[in-house]
Amino acid sequence: MGTELGVIAVSMQPNVSICRLSLEQGRRLESEMGMTLKRLLRSGDSLFALGRGEWLIVLPALPSRAVLTLAMLKIEQVFGESPFRFDGLELPVQFVCGAAVSPEHGEGPLYLMQSARIAALDAQQRGERGAIYDKSMERTSPQLAILERDLHGAFGGDKPLQLFLQPKVHAIGGECDAAEGLLRWERVPGEWVAPTVVLGLIDRLGMRHRFNRWLFQHAAQALARLDAEGFDITLSINLSATDLYDAEVPDLIAQALSTWGVPARQLCLEITETDMVDDAGEGVADVLCRLRLLGVKLSIDDFGTGFSGMSRLKHLSVQEVKIDRSFVVDLLSSERDREIASSIIALSHRLGVMVTAEGVEDAETAAALAALGCNYLQGFHFSPALALDDFVDWLKLYDAGRPSCLSSVST
Repeated sequence: MGTELGVIAVSMQPNVSICRLSLEQGRRLESEMGMTLKRLLRSGDSLFALGRGEWLIVLPALPSRAVLTLAMLKIEQVFGESPFRFDGLELPVQFVCGAAVSPEHGEGPLYLMQSARIAALDAQQRGERGAIYDKSMERTSPQLAILERDLHGAFGGDKPLQLFLQPKVHAIGGECDAAEGLLRWERVPGEWVAPTVVLGLIDRLGMRHRFNRWLFQHAAQALARLDAEGFDITLSINLSATDLYDAEVPDLIAQALSTWGVPARQLCLEITETDMVDDAGEGVADVLCRLRLLGVKLSIDDFGTGFSGMSRLKHLSVQEVKIDRSFVVDLLSSERDREIASSIIALSHRLGVMVTAEGVEDAETAAALAALGCNYLQGFHFSPALALDDFVDWLKLYDAGRPSCLSSVST
């Protein structure tokens, strides 16, 4: 939130220029690297793209750690010993590989993946290319120890976590009857800790279950407040795909909705990292079934990234997909991005699924998405994420039709 407001404040000052950089080449490079990794795998291995230059490789039935070490060395040989060739260029690629073994380093997928990430961080700090998890890697740096201490305090009411809301408006007509709840933490006045850092700490400390309880309660509380103000809003919150392995999640959501008297139809779960979902598994299938029976909506977040996004429309039975912002920011200048967005919208509509585009930053992009048939728009063109009180004030101004409530945040 601090960064968002900072961008707006700076852009409002006189004699200021702003430069936006395109990540088109970066996205293509990541895709090419992912395909290279896929070619290294055995027939029974699996590759998942987690986004932001991170991949997960699942190697079943390895006879020993020695084979795991050899697999890591094979990756190092491909990416580390010679430059990576891309678009006629030779690019040096810096990578680090962390590995973990089940069940020794974590019985569940969430804990196993976190152990691998800790191993990668440890290897990076020691200047190495890879490492296998060891419990001694859990030693905490002084700075990280302070963050962990303060995060414990945040759950206890000291400098608490906050749920900010960003509007989602209809592409045709412009009505606002939906929003996304986004995690924010102001650790000390003026210092906002990035949500990815907060969530990483939560997983590291084994506090995901506690965080989910907090998230569901605050989402339901926000909906109750909005209802009291006269607004019928559908609120989306992010749920990691690995949370679908937690059998208590439907009960926690039902409890929160009941406590605050909120109908389930007003809550939408945006599932992230959907490549991690094996919904053929009995546990995940049961959780998904109970969520559908509860009546909450399901959405696929960051749609269009990864390797199996399209198949998730069939298997997860969602009501919404969100076009990843990476396909939206350059929509006007990139024919490729426009074709991807158009294809996602057309396919989703044929399956009866609504489409939201995030990362909408100007009126021209909003108009282009509306012309393609997108249902909802979300981004700085309308508003950054706002604290609940500020969001209520924004809704009142927006409903009153004051043009200034748009122009002030889109300039």
